[in-house]
Amino acid sequence: MNCPGYKKLSERSREVHLVRSTASLLEWDLETYIPPNAAAFRAEQLSYLGTKAHALFTKPIVGHWIKEAEDFGFPAESLEAANVREWRRTYDRAVKIPNSLVEKFEKARILAYDAWIGARAESNFPKFRPHLEKIITLVRKKIDRWGFEESPYDALLEDYEPGIRASQLKPVFAELRDALKDILAKASASGVSEEFLDGHYPISGQQALSKEIAEAFGYDFRSGRIDTTTHPFMTTLGPYDQRITTRYNEKRFEMSLYGTMHETGHALYEQGLPKEPVGVPTSDSVSLGIHESQSRLWENHVGRTTQFWHLWHATACNYLPDLARYSPDDLARGVQRVAPSFIRVEADEVTYDLHVLLRFEIELELIEGRLKVKDLPEAWNSKFKELFDLKVPDDRRGVLQDVHWSHGTFGYSPTYTLGNLNAAQLINAAETQVPDLGAQLARGRYQPLLQWLREKVHQHGRHYLPQDLMCRATGETTQGKYRIEYLRQKYAT
Repeated sequence: MNCPGYKKLSERSREVHLVRSTASLLEWDLETYIPPNAAAFRAEQLSYLGTKAHALFTKPIVGHWIKEAEDFGFPAESLEAANVREWRRTYDRAVKIPNSLVEKFEKARILAYDAWIGARAESNFPKFRPHLEKIITLVRKKIDRWGFEESPYDALLEDYEPGIRASQLKPVFAELRDALKDILAKASASGVSEEFLDGHYPISGQQALSKEIAEAFGYDFRSGRIDTTTHPFMTTLGPYDQRITTRYNEKRFEMSLYGTMHETGHALYEQGLPKEPVGVPTSDSVSLGIHESQSRLWENHVGRTTQFWHLWHATACNYLPDLARYSPDDLARGVQRVAPSFIRVEADEVTYDLHVLLRFEIELELIEGRLKVKDLPEAWNSKFKELFDLKVPDDRRGVLQDVHWSHGTFGYSPTYTLGNLNAAQLINAAETQVPDLGAQLARGRYQPLLQWLREKVHQHGRHYLPQDLMCRATGETTQGKYRIEYLRQKYAT
């Protein structure tokens, strides 16, 4: 079918994608290798590129092309119809935000990130506070322009999980909170202390082990690499450029190993997305709740198991000789230890969603105006004591631990829990659809699982909305029961 408007939209999307991916490369450098004194000018560069991309997509002619493509009448289930649907949704939001606000926000978040790095290192929230106040002011200006029906937080959720509302998330977290408290009460650390696996693990050995495991999972190093950062992330810089970052602790190998597994899950999703045409919506991921399902699936359902350590024990000991003190079962017990702790990215499977709940509740209060930034540490520490019965020792292990607020990504945090729910539901479906999946994973044959995910999730990009995608893959929309049952069987029996 020949629709001139659709062709123009595809060309403009490719142009916007080129600008945004160039900005992503500069941002990857910002979080990995940039010299300390270069951050201010990097903010100028990224602000320029972000504003340029926004201006290209929000020109009035783009709206005319979208209307022409809508009127053309592509078949409802076609890729073209899905692209037009997503162009419309994105355009209608984008045109409400002026270029001047985009420019201010982009510059503010880069400077906020640089300030967060220093504040976190010094455990000094007041150093970060003015940057966060500016970020929230700009975020609220965006919300005012987008509009909302129930909570202003809903306008932010739309960027990460289209169609979801805070009112829908509240009962999900309430159900999880009750179930997790019950599981936590029954779970036992089996005498495993926090320091159980502590030892001497050279970074070079950790790097080699993580690389071999990521490659075994299916990560293509011809289209990626692993680097070091303060807060681990994965970024896509092009159709064949998906990069992982992690962080290292010479005393605790599991920090980098499971961080790498997590980011590998993200990268596998990105490497499985359609490569052409570049820049159109259906070549992109559908939501962060689906994205996080991929990272949590590989990190926990594959990597945090006894069978994983029986398979990888000898290899791990080869790279990290200090691990020879432990049997495979010891290592499994160590990485499956259940106990409240301060850092979300290092939390056990049972308490992880409580960390997300804490962030969700605090973000709601901040965005709805019920909590001031100056009171954030006190609110964090109070909620943390309520949820975990732990006293937060300092800001670094409290309110400053995550990078997301410095990026201005409010509304992101609930997708971590949606990812956990989706991961449990997807692996449950895979176990019924892939013959002998458990036995294959125990032998290190990860390709059947990856191929199933490629078929059910990755290849579709943004063709289907998140819940439609889950229905097609599992037969149901996202349910909490699979996550709860998985945790009960693993930790409370």
